[in-house]
Amino acid sequence: MPKSARPKPRLAISTLGCKTNFYESAVIAQSFGDTELVDFNQEADIYVINTCTVTNRTDYKSRNLIRKALLRKAEQPHIRIVVTGCFAQRSFEEIRAMGDVDLIVDNQNKLDIAAILDGKDNVFTDIMDAKDFAYKQVSSMLGHTRAFQKIQDGCDFYCAYCAVPYARGHSRSAHYEDVINQAQIFAESGFNEIVLGGVNLGLYCDGDRDIADVVTGIAEIPAIELIRISSIEPQLLSKGLLQKLSTVDKLCPHFHIPLQSGCDSILKSMGRHYDTLLIERLITRIIDLYPDAAIGFDLICGFPGESEEQYLQTYEFLNSLPIAYLHVFPYSRRKGTKADKMPGHLPNAIKKERVRCLSALSNSKKQAYIECLKKNNITLRGINEADDNAKAEILSDHYIRFQMPYARPQGTLISCDINDGRVITD
Repeated sequence: MPKSARPKPRLAISTLGCKTNFYESAVIAQSFGDTELVDFNQEADIYVINTCTVTNRTDYKSRNLIRKALLRKAEQPHIRIVVTGCFAQRSFEEIRAMGDVDLIVDNQNKLDIAAILDGKDNVFTDIMDAKDFAYKQVSSMLGHTRAFQKIQDGCDFYCAYCAVPYARGHSRSAHYEDVINQAQIFAESGFNEIVLGGVNLGLYCDGDRDIADVVTGIAEIPAIELIRISSIEPQLLSKGLLQKLSTVDKLCPHFHIPLQSGCDSILKSMGRHYDTLLIERLITRIIDLYPDAAIGFDLICGFPGESEEQYLQTYEFLNSLPIAYLHVFPYSRRKGTKADKMPGHLPNAIKKERVRCLSALSNSKKQAYIECLKKNNITLRGINEADDNAKAEILSDHYIRFQMPYARPQGTLISCDINDGRVITD
């Protein structure tokens, strides 16, 4: 077959974990150039697995995806397998022992995967040595209607339960000019909403510029209609920062906060840098500036040594707050962390029951929040995700998934009253 007639190589990418990983996968896919992007369950010539290690479950999923790719390679030896991401960073030897994986690429160099497959040297580096923010431009998001933009990497907090700092290294930030240029590229590519992400987003800093300066700068791009902050540590949401953010009309009134516990003694054991009094004051400030804000928390159930009384303190504390939802996770033991060696690890049955109860509380809070929005006939804004000629669907600026009984082009901004459509609660 003449060289010009050869089919495009087929590329399959599977991504686990956070929005930062999804952004990086989009960069990796684009860097391959003229390839046919296929589903990971389809036959491909190159399989890239962008892993996560935040819990034992994501470790399991990472290993499972690697095994699936290895089974295909056993039948078709020309297949090339690349593993990267946080599980790869922390478990290099384990992955190498699994079989004929062609490349294991560290987090700092993952954006160079295409070049490495093409012959560039691959030296697996210690992520703790990374000093610069790895940046490459990207114009598409692998089918997503909202653009996920990573502007920060790494974390220097080292909470007792968390393996992420050991997989992502020290905090480092994108240059402000690169952030604005990337946002402009997304705008020119037709994206109307940008979701800002990072490993510890509140640590973003470029000279004297912070996350509020980024939000303000992106808001000046006319085509960008909505800006969303994916997650930010509570102690970093200072009064001054909130005040500056409140001047940007394009910012979604949605604050996702990794609280982790509502009990001061557990927060101290976790190595968190705040207490429940700070949280109460923070929620008051947010509501003062954004009366209809969607405030959500991440929660960890069953941290080592958590008594029934301490768990109930968390439950009652959360129940007292005007929040919109909870993301609840059972504590997952992570090798190399301080919590791994703590006494008092709880049985799975206790953790599971506490997750169930807090998930029920989350459902109750969400329903109350929706009813409040309906009572006040709040206008919802969002990007149409549906490719349907009969309805439109958005993840709204208030973090409510909402469906309208009419069609709009996929990817366009929709504004509508909450009482004019249907809230999707499942």
